[in-house]
Amino acid sequence: MQEREKVCLMPCTPSAGDAEVVRRTEEAIQRLGDYGKGFRDARSIAVKINAGVHRVVLTHEKQTELTDPAVVEGTIRAIRAVTDADIVIGDASTDGDSHGLYAKLGLPERLGRYPNVRLVDFNASELTEVEVSHPGALFRRYTLPRELAEAEAFVSVAKMKAHASMGCTLCMKNLFGWMPTRVYGAPRMYLHDRLIRLPRVLSDLAQWMRPCLNVVDGIVAANKSEWGGEALCPGVLLAGTNIVATDSVGARVMDFDPCGDYPAHPFFYRRNAIKLAAEAGLGPNRADEIDVLGPPPEEVATPFEVRRHEGDTKRDEQLRRGADCVARYREQQGELADRFRGRYLALFDGEVLWDGPDMGTMQRLEKESGRDWKNAPQFVVRCLPPGEEIEQFDWYEAEAQAARALTAASEAPT
Repeated sequence: MQEREKVCLMPCTPSAGDAEVVRRTEEAIQRLGDYGKGFRDARSIAVKINAGVHRVVLTHEKQTELTDPAVVEGTIRAIRAVTDADIVIGDASTDGDSHGLYAKLGLPERLGRYPNVRLVDFNASELTEVEVSHPGALFRRYTLPRELAEAEAFVSVAKMKAHASMGCTLCMKNLFGWMPTRVYGAPRMYLHDRLIRLPRVLSDLAQWMRPCLNVVDGIVAANKSEWGGEALCPGVLLAGTNIVATDSVGARVMDFDPCGDYPAHPFFYRRNAIKLAAEAGLGPNRADEIDVLGPPPEEVATPFEVRRHEGDTKRDEQLRRGADCVARYREQQGELADRFRGRYLALFDGEVLWDGPDMGTMQRLEKESGRDWKNAPQFVVRCLPPGEEIEQFDWYEAEAQAARALTAASEAPT
């Protein structure tokens, strides 16, 4: 019989001192038992923290929107207790040099105490492509920093936050910050898009990286929005060796259902990435499949909410028209590739609105167009011949059909 996934839920109030937070983070990880099994054969480890925006907002002297530095240090201490492998750690800021933010957070001094730990601005890294081969992947290939392509183990150290489009951001969403902005735009709009990409990309990344240690800083958290929301104080730390199980417990602490889906709260605009990853076999999201070490999540839950967009976004209609736009693009893809090979296209109802050499240009052209969201591009794509295409376009129609079914089920009388 396969051993159930374990997730440690450790109380840690915002009044805890710095040294206590470091100790409790390390203790939460140690309570998992053989947490070092994923590091045994690894000589290089990549650690993702949430430090992607230059916003240092404090609540009770704890970080509100970024991973608290004491949680980062506690995680490194726990890793160093089981391996001497090289560690690269950091984020890829969307608004400037990450090292300036690291200095403001005091990370160089903290992490300088530990051997073979290197803070990296992943936006400044050399880039390379990695192949994604698991069944159901949205993209067959992604561009990533070379340090990630060469890493042999991954760790996600996330901040607990509500998220406007994804419902919540925990360890899986945290991985998204590694995607290079000079390829995918800032803030990675190519992968956000208005249709289906974001949750499926998160599942793809989690399956390719398979983080062997996942830590969530929920001492202080951000409610209603991931940036500029309202502070909440759940007073918890989470640690697990399976990313889906860890995020599932984190969602329950937020009073969200990790088995829920669009369009139910908090998944108003996108599919639930936790559920998609569970369906892909990456880990369990059901409460009866996970052993929680510590208090039951529901007993310590702090209800979060997502700040919804004003007005009716007509999400189902967007998905249907978007899927039709993708279908029309596929019909003319060969012809378009003869004209625009390697360039980015913005399409609306199958018609090309504009093209550009990179996502930065595409975002500028959209801003200059003055089009509102109802008439904005439904689909932005890097144009390649059909035989070289790396995106699985069949998912667009499948997701549009699934969205209609999920909406109908949510509206059916109980």
